[in-house]
Formats: sequence, C-alpha cells, structure tokens
Amino acid sequence: MKKELRLKVHFMPGDGHGWALDEDRRQMRQALEGLVDESSLARAQVIHTPFWQGLSSVHPETLQQKLVIAHADNPPFFYFKQPEFLQGERQVDLWVARSQEALKQFEALRLPVTYIPYAIDETLFFPIKEKKELRRKFALPQEAYVIANFHRDSEGADLSTPKFQKAPELLLAIFKELQAKGISFHVLLAGPRRHWIREALKREGIPFTFVGKSDVRGDDFGVNILERSVLNELINAADLMLLSSRWEGGPQAIMEGAAAGVKILSTPVGLAHDILEPLSCYDSISQAVDRITNDQEDHILESTLLPQWKRWKESHTMQRMKKDLQQLYSNLAGSHLIDERSSAASSWMVTQGRELHYQFRQRYFPKKTDHLLGWNHQFGADAALDAIFSELEIIVELSHLTRRPANGQGIEFIGWPTSSLPPAQKGSQRFQWVTPSLPLSLILPETRLLLPSIEDILYLRGAGLLHPALVFPLPCFKRKEALSNEPLLIEEGSHSASLEIWKAMAAGRPIIYPASSAYYEQVFHAGFAYRNRKEIPTLLQLASEEAPRLRILSRIPSRESASQLLRKLLECSRVV
Repeated sequence: MKKELRLKVHFMPGDGHGWALDEDRRQMRQALEGLVDESSLARAQVIHTPFWQGLSSVHPETLQQKLVIAHADNPPFFYFKQPEFLQGERQVDLWVARSQEALKQFEALRLPVTYIPYAIDETLFFPIKEKKELRRKFALPQEAYVIANFHRDSEGADLSTPKFQKAPELLLAIFKELQAKGISFHVLLAGPRRHWIREALKREGIPFTFVGKSDVRGDDFGVNILERSVLNELINAADLMLLSSRWEGGPQAIMEGAAAGVKILSTPVGLAHDILEPLSCYDSISQAVDRITNDQEDHILESTLLPQWKRWKESHTMQRMKKDLQQLYSNLAGSHLIDERSSAASSWMVTQGRELHYQFRQRYFPKKTDHLLGWNHQFGADAALDAIFSELEIIVELSHLTRRPANGQGIEFIGWPTSSLPPAQKGSQRFQWVTPSLPLSLILPETRLLLPSIEDILYLRGAGLLHPALVFPLPCFKRKEALSNEPLLIEEGSHSASLEIWKAMAAGRPIIYPASSAYYEQVFHAGFAYRNRKEIPTLLQLASEEAPRLRILSRIPSRESASQLLRKLLECSRVV
C-alpha cells in the first residue's frame, strides 16, 4: 500500500476480557500495523470492529460518515434473531465473513461481504509430545480416555441454566450414554461459567477434572479465563475435544485442536465445515457415542489429524489473515467508498463533540420505552395471523404494555392490514407480522418485518423484499401432554413450513428437513437434515427411535421468552 493512500482507521474495542473478541482485535491491529494509521474515532475514515454490537456506542450520524467494516462473530442467520440487528444491519458497509458458512449466509441475505477466514496464532497452539507430563501437571488419570471441552456452558444471567448456544445438554446426554454402555472415559473442563455442566456431572457420577478456581461464588467470568499457553497444554493433554454447539461463528477450539494435532468431534456448525473431516462431525447422540467407542477401540479418528492440520495451516494462520486484510485495505484505499464518506464527513472537532454529547446522553439520560403500542389487524382474514395476534395480546398484557388503534405514530404492530390503517408518519416505527400464508402484496413498504423463522426471511429476500427483519416466534402452539414420536418430514423446496414445524415441535415430534434450507436455525438439535432423498428412510427411523432424547434438546417459544424479546425489541426501537 502506497504511503499516500494510507487510511486512517479506528479499531473498536473487543469484549475487554481477553476472550475471543479481544483476540480478534489484536490480530486485526497486528496484521495492519504499518499499513494503516490508527486513529481516534473522530479523525478516522474507517471504523473496523470485531463485532457489530459495539457500534451502538457511536452516534448514527458518525457511522454514516465513515466506512464501517464489521467482523461476523456469529453466523449472520443468528443476527436476525437479535432486535439490535434491525439497526445494525444498516450501519455496516462491509461484513467480514470468517467461515464459508457465514459467507454463504451473508450472500443469501444479500448483504455486502468479503471472506477472511478465522485465524489463530500458530506460536500459541502446537503439538506437545509430553502427554504424560501434562496429565501429571493437571492431575489427570494417565491411562484414561480424556474428553475435553472448554466452552462456556452456563448463561451469564443465570448460572444454573444451560447456555442455549453451547448445548451442554447434548454433552451430558453423550456422556450418560457412554456411561450406560460401560465405556471408560474422563472429562476435562476449563474456562469460565462451567457451573451447569459441573453440577450435572457430579449428579450423574461422571468423573471429571475442572482446571480453574472452583470455589468462586457467582460468576467467574473475570477469574477463570486461562492464558492461551495453558489452554494449549490442556488441549494436548486430551485424547478428544468434544463440541456440542447449536451454532458457532468459529469456534476457535476447532482451529486450536487442529493446530495441536488433537482429535475433534463436533456438531457440523461454523468452522467444522471448513476444517474437519466428515468423520469428525456428528449429527446425533448415538453417532457421537459410536465414534467415541470406535476411536477407543480402533483409533478411527487418527486418520483425521493430518488433513485437519493441513486445512488449518493453509487458511487459518496469522500469515493468511494478514495477507487477506492487507489486500482488503489495498483495494479500499482510494476507492469511491472512501471518497464518498470523506466528502460527506464533518470536521473531526464536530464529530468529537457529537460523540461526547451522545455518550453523555446515553449514560445519564437513558431513553424511555413507550408503553403504548399501535395495533392493526383484520381478524378472520388469515388463521395463522389470528393465532399470532391472539397470543400477542397475552404477551403484551404480561409485559405490562398497553395497545391502542394504529394512528401512524409511535411504535405499531400490524398484521393483515385493515382498510382503516392510516399512513405512517415521520418518526413512527411499524412492525408487520408476516406468516407464510400472507400474500406478498400485503406487505407494507417502510415496515420492519417480524417472522417465525430464518427460512421465511430468506424467501422474502429471494423475492426482492429487503425490509429489515427479525425472527420473532410466538408460543402459538403449546406442548401437549400426549407427545408423539412420529417425525415431521419437510419436503425439498418448501419455504412455508415454519409454523408447521413449531406445531410439530410443540407436540414433541422430531423434524426431518432438507439440508439446503435454513430450517436448522429453527430445529437445531431437535431433528436431522437430509442431503438427498436416499437418506430420508434411515433418518425417519433414527428420529423416531431417538425422539425422547431429541425432545430434551428441543426449544420451543415460551411466553416468558416472547415477553423478553418484545421488551428488547421496544428498547431497541426507541428513537435517538
């Protein structure tokens, strides 16, 4: 990059705990050192952030006058379940996808994206041959088959609740099945917020070692984050890294395990698609148990180590990330994107004053949530929307909110519009609830859409409707006492099955769905994906047999979760 083209870049902070986001920021700065000029927010031409949520601390006008680049710390499908993303989607000029999975999702959502793979520092993660010494150091049984997991498993707001993303219930189910079959193993845990799994393992009598301070009362997030050198030693002390997440941006554990030459078994999410061999991915409890059993007896996962190491080495090192980031900034320097922002930008003094005032207001004068909700829906026109608005009435009441007829002002909820719906006025925010049966012609312009699933959003974007959208499932179907083990089969090419899936999951039924769809984001571990029709008979039988265990892993909307999401939506919809 020529000196006269050096860009002024402000790197937004990470999470402040030395965790993955802080590491991303460190890597970004290191890769671009000497090629860009680090700058204050006010003087910068580019804002580069390791996660888009941090942009909420910046005035919207400032964001419009800078080129905003954001790394995807999670799959973009997940972002459409967060109310903050209704605004965040429009604040980012360029997304950096860190996996092929994220790249494909951004493209399907029609968002601007470039691909720069996740990376780890190869000087921090590498094989260590002295496994016996490592096991002695951490008081691990020398001859045991050690299964390691270093992911947070407890929700920060309630340490007794399993973290939904990491699915520790699946870990526990695998461990219990191994124990029931008489398979010998030892669990190795480390890292903060391991409360749920530690208590569960104690309760089940499953042997484990936790490396960290186990006597911390309450949240140990600031206490039990380990140095990466220690983490590398723990990885090398294990026979297998077992990952159970429902979704992942990475995780870094896949790169770390591959770099250290340790066997990995993971659900097929995030980087698993980019690095792992098919044998290293599992779709069911029984499949994971069989793989672990066979690896103990016949070392079947040994063949995965070299190809996984090669994929990590080729695409996920600091050298590769440095090359890709430098190429990105070389392309940006002098581009029309920079020129457009520079011509529209305020002086740095004006920007700095605006930011100071904005942060002062955010801190000392928080905006108040409007408790009055505009309301407009024609009952009798669509049964699915009738069910949604009937349930929504209950959720609104539980949330201590009040509804009024829509008048074009404030925050309004629209279903099937009535002929009396007035035009929206400036400053109002309208949300329209959309079901698969709602005709596209009735979707109003200048509205934000609320839909049952990601598949519904993809269908609308494929039809050219690029409205800001949020997945907002409501508990329109209650879990019945008489549960069914009969799987629900979703046909290839179906884009209108979201409500049918929620109804089936409420009845305890496993879901069999096409892998080419986005229904995984709704089903998660409560069913199986098929890649071709030949797989369907086998999966139907497997799902029927495992229905009780799949039911434990399923998550359907509750009135409590809907009320929390509604509150969050209203909080994020307040006008600056």
